[in-house]
Amino acid sequence: MRPEISAVVESPLVQIATAAEAMPGSIKLCYGESDMPTADFICRAADEAARAGHTFYTHTAGAPELREAIAGKIRELQGVSYRPSEVMATVGGTMAIHVALRALVGRGDNAVIVSPAYSIYVNSVAMSGGESRQVPLAANGARFSLDLDRLERAIDAHTRVLVVNSPSNPTGWMMTADEQRGLAAIAARHGVTVLSDEVYERLTFDTDIAPSMARWIDDKDRLIVVNSFSKTYNMTGWRLGWAQASESIIRTLYKAAEFITSNPASIVQQAGIVALRGGEDYVRDLRTHYAARRAQVTAALGTLPGVVLPEPMGAFYAFPRIAGVTDSTTFAAELLRATGVAIAPGAAFGPSGEGSIRLCFAAGEATITEALERLVGYLSSTGPRRPGL
Repeated sequence: MRPEISAVVESPLVQIATAAEAMPGSIKLCYGESDMPTADFICRAADEAARAGHTFYTHTAGAPELREAIAGKIRELQGVSYRPSEVMATVGGTMAIHVALRALVGRGDNAVIVSPAYSIYVNSVAMSGGESRQVPLAANGARFSLDLDRLERAIDAHTRVLVVNSPSNPTGWMMTADEQRGLAAIAARHGVTVLSDEVYERLTFDTDIAPSMARWIDDKDRLIVVNSFSKTYNMTGWRLGWAQASESIIRTLYKAAEFITSNPASIVQQAGIVALRGGEDYVRDLRTHYAARRAQVTAALGTLPGVVLPEPMGAFYAFPRIAGVTDSTTFAAELLRATGVAIAPGAAFGPSGEGSIRLCFAAGEATITEALERLVGYLSSTGPRRPGL
């Protein structure tokens, strides 16, 4: 096996999730998804699409009507204009990220990644033969912030891309306008492309939407935005996302995708169109539900001794730092054995995530209540510090 592939290690998150699956009665808050099924109107659309004959290949970049619907939704929500030819449907946002990084980074190149971050960025860069340079968010009390000076210092002549995910998995951090403006200026000064992962743009709590980097970077040859149906419409298992960029970049990406995944499933594409056109009430209800669950988590953990919980501004994760924890994977394993609650170790999101845990609060109220009772009980019984962890 090539070293770029064999060097990819199994995520600690997967290790915890695997152990939880084998434990009857466990509460799995380690996954990045809701425990609610996809809405019925989307499921019906898929059934109707299959019966109407949408069972064949489409263009690799997606059916024209889906690309048109995505472009229309971008314009509606973000106030920026993309033509359908500047949009590419993908097999989940994951595939869009992977193909983009494979296209941008090669041997001898590097990618600067705002972290903690989902490990797809680091591993996609590694599989491309490149180097990842992770730039940690600055922890300022109950908030995270982007250290623009540190970000710029990480760039050199071999940097090909800046990767940022806002709202963030795992932290819940959301870029401010000043941070977006600053990041755009840095990228322009160094001639570096920005890969902006915006899959949680609709899941915000103090604003209607997270502003896209497309509001700050006009040059579509220097910006690739990735988005997804997974989180917005509870469609994680359907595997449908998209990339938006210049027409020339999109053409390059879909030429590569043709020989990796080809097009997203035709039936799923049709369901995606229905979600985009008729899902606004559903999205509002989801946001209300997640806001209530966020309030539960912050109330339970926010004043607990030895726990520092930065306020989640978006997405559906809490990322508390636990005093004395220096091995979050071991902590997560012990927590699972003692309580049956599965959370993701912060180490799964890079070195700057160590000492923290990620708790997904996208589950139902009763599930979150029970999980928090077990977690708070465990932390209270073991004390704020865990010697040896």
